[in-house]
Amino acid sequence: MNKRMRGRTRAADHRKTHLAAMLLFMFTLAALIAAALIRPAMRTDKPDGDELTNIEIALDHVDADEGVSRRVLLELMKADTDKSTGIGLSTEGPTVLIYHTHTTEAYFPTKRYTYAVSSPWRTKDNGMNVVAVGEKLCTLLNERYGIYAIHDITDHEPPKLSSAYSRSLETMLEYKKKYPTIELFIDLHRDAYGNDPKAPADYLVIDGKECARIMFVVGTGEGATGAGFDEMPDFQSNYALAKGISEYLGTIHPNLARNIRVKVGRYNQHVSSHCLLAEIGHNANTFEQAMNSVEFLAEAIANAASAPASAQVEEEEALPTMLQLTP
Repeated sequence: MNKRMRGRTRAADHRKTHLAAMLLFMFTLAALIAAALIRPAMRTDKPDGDELTNIEIALDHVDADEGVSRRVLLELMKADTDKSTGIGLSTEGPTVLIYHTHTTEAYFPTKRYTYAVSSPWRTKDNGMNVVAVGEKLCTLLNERYGIYAIHDITDHEPPKLSSAYSRSLETMLEYKKKYPTIELFIDLHRDAYGNDPKAPADYLVIDGKECARIMFVVGTGEGATGAGFDEMPDFQSNYALAKGISEYLGTIHPNLARNIRVKVGRYNQHVSSHCLLAEIGHNANTFEQAMNSVEFLAEAIANAASAPASAQVEEEEALPTMLQLTP
């Protein structure tokens, strides 16, 4: 009797163990199936390499081209506090080089300022194109602000405009080797307003003078395909410089500086941590408007040169930068 009872008890225990095991298996299987079904709907949008797909970034007073990655934009957000906005300019030799990758860019002609056209909106007359604007900037830096600047007027456009940056790079490297004291490289351009403007447009009146607006271009070096160049620019430092100068221009007139343009090209901005690509007006601005604006650009550069090398933007000044998280 006792043996029978013990046998029945073992059988019952076995059935309970078997049932528990089956229930555990079924529960585990159901959980796995549910997880497989639910996971696609529970996207975390974690960063995949450089693509932070769940973050929408808007930098204040910045226009970023479509190919600029979110990773780069996030790094630019940190540039205000991580990078110096001052330029340590030496007095032992030339500290600023002004040059022109696109040397013959010209402005809207007027009765007073007209020129012989070499190609649409271009002239080889260096008294009427961006070379004259660069010469005035050089003179102002030297004579008014005591900043030792030199101006190169090499025509980098021939034989083909599309390869001009390769030739202006050679010019930059030659000057850097000859004058190691050069700290700031300024590639001075004229922007394009349209193919055939019919009248001057998009200018300001400051102290009774018509002035062209100024824009800075910052290259990230990511390239059109996203592969990047072998030698990348310090886009954070270049951006901090452009932003500091733009903000100073804003104290003269709130619309004097256009939004900074961030692009995927390199524009030879790997040569120094202080490279400035400046667009002084565009082809709907007159030569006189561009020349008037250079007065303020020289002042803003001198202000950046006098800023402490460790200067940083205060936290409250960085607040307009917006970071938006989107589902």
